Amino acid sequence: MDLEQIQHSYIDRLFTAFHVTNRHIQQEMAVALKDMNLTGPQFFILYLLSTSEDMKSTELAEKLDVKPSAITVMIDRLLKNDFVSRHRDESDRRIVKLQLTTDGREVFESAKKVRRGIFSRYLSYLEEEDVEQLVTIYEKLAAAVENNTEE
Repeated sequence: MDLEQIQHSYIDRLFTAFHVTNRHIQQEMAVALKDMNLTGPQFFILYLLSTSEDMKSTELAEKLDVKPSAITVMIDRLLKNDFVSRHRDESDRRIVKLQLTTDGREVFESAKKVRRGIFSRYLSYLEEEDVEQLVTIYEKLAAAVENNTEE
């Protein structure tokens, strides 16, 4: 498809659809997460920690594309709620790593169930074939974005 044709016929429609969908889903997630003492970025931190045995704050800051000082504030709240723990690296005591606690894992799993429920409710308006196409297209778009940012 010609780039100019894409720009004229689809970009505004796509932007509007993204905006409306994202705004409503984010609002619902924010309300649900608030009841669990979490924010969206904190939920994402729990997700990242769930994918790794342990991680440094600087690694989280990179993945979230924020300054380390911003991560510290988020981590402090997660520590206060006993969702994460800090521990020193045995081979280099200067390195502090973060891990999910049992409570952190539980709240993360609960939040994932809530997210699944919200998405399921909206996706239920679509035919199964449409959902499959939507996911496939998003995966292609995500791969294109990742390939473009690596270059």
